[in-house]
Amino acid sequence: MKYNNDYIDDTASSTLLDDNIITHYNSCISSDGDSSITAITIDNYKCDDVDDMHLDNGSSTIGSSLNLVNAIMGTGIIGLPLALHLCGFWFGLLFSVLIAYLTCFTMHITILCGLATQTFSLVALCEKLIGGFGSHIINFIIFFHTAGTAVSYYLLLGDTLPDLLVLVFPNIPLFADRKNVILAFGLLCTLPLSLSRSTAKFVKWSVISVMLLMFMLLGVLIRVPYYIPPYQNIELEVVPVSESMFKGLAIISLSFGCSQNLFGVFTTTRNQKPSNWLLVCSIAIGIAFAVNIVFAVMAYMCFGKNVQANILLNFPVNDPGIRLVKLALGLFMVLTIPLCMHPCREAVMLMFGININNPTKKQHYTVTVGVFLVVLYFGSTLTSLGKVFDVIGGFSTTVLGMLVFCKKLCA
Repeated sequence: MKYNNDYIDDTASSTLLDDNIITHYNSCISSDGDSSITAITIDNYKCDDVDDMHLDNGSSTIGSSLNLVNAIMGTGIIGLPLALHLCGFWFGLLFSVLIAYLTCFTMHITILCGLATQTFSLVALCEKLIGGFGSHIINFIIFFHTAGTAVSYYLLLGDTLPDLLVLVFPNIPLFADRKNVILAFGLLCTLPLSLSRSTAKFVKWSVISVMLLMFMLLGVLIRVPYYIPPYQNIELEVVPVSESMFKGLAIISLSFGCSQNLFGVFTTTRNQKPSNWLLVCSIAIGIAFAVNIVFAVMAYMCFGKNVQANILLNFPVNDPGIRLVKLALGLFMVLTIPLCMHPCREAVMLMFGININNPTKKQHYTVTVGVFLVVLYFGSTLTSLGKVFDVIGGFSTTVLGMLVFCKKLCA
């Protein structure tokens, strides 16, 4: 992994990295002749074969941005029209802009904190900031959240693809069973992608994933004119502050969150200058915001107060354009699940005391396959997407509240 550090102390004219850290990582230091950047190549990642991540290679700025877009976008976009209804149209737009900005700022500042403390995982950073007890809780929350999110993707996959496959292959009853479809796509598509050690290898799939997002957005835009009411009948709601507004805020926040993937994307980015990372974050948030808002506004104007949690359920089942949108969404989920598996796998490794920077091939594949099979089992057996979100959100909120309370008692 290559960590490029351009943190310069203007008063002391020295980098923030000290000699002890450099010695600890057995690093080789080289200076960029065209700038004042100090490049530190960390040799503590073990590569068992040529297919593993090469230390000196990484993703380009655009490639890392697309990886982030792939990590950001998920089931949250499906509920955004409902969020506009719950928050009120104008407040919903305002909250979306604010949350997008805060998310970009948080993504940037999290990496800055990691560079300043020489920690390159979210759990390690939490341990630096709140101690070992807090880091264990955070690590479990990361595992629970990412595994639960992957399960929700499989549920959405099961809601969209079986009906489409039956239309294409009416004589194959196997495709009519949602469980069979989830198992087939999971084992044949997402498992091979999840076995990669580095998110840098997801770039080409992230490109396809973003193209699917654009295709999905285009499909909705094409079909919306057939369902949108006359302009004078469109009601842009204004609602009072209530519990429902906070539910809408939660949906909006979900549609932009990807904190568990930040270090995985950053450490596989070729140019790791903080200024370049800010550019990566800005591009990713810009793309995600544009897709989210256009999709949410157009769908909200179609159905208004009658919008459902899964906006695709508002459209007629036999609409050919929406069928293609569902197909694009299903394939998008297939390509997004591996990015959930990456931090989930690291969280499990930390639980079992495995060094995430230097796992053996046996440890890597054993943990990956084990976590994947658990996620696939729940994804193929559960049927209620709403209940999965309730469990994930309720558990994470409760545990975080207890953590803050304990910290206050300790203080």
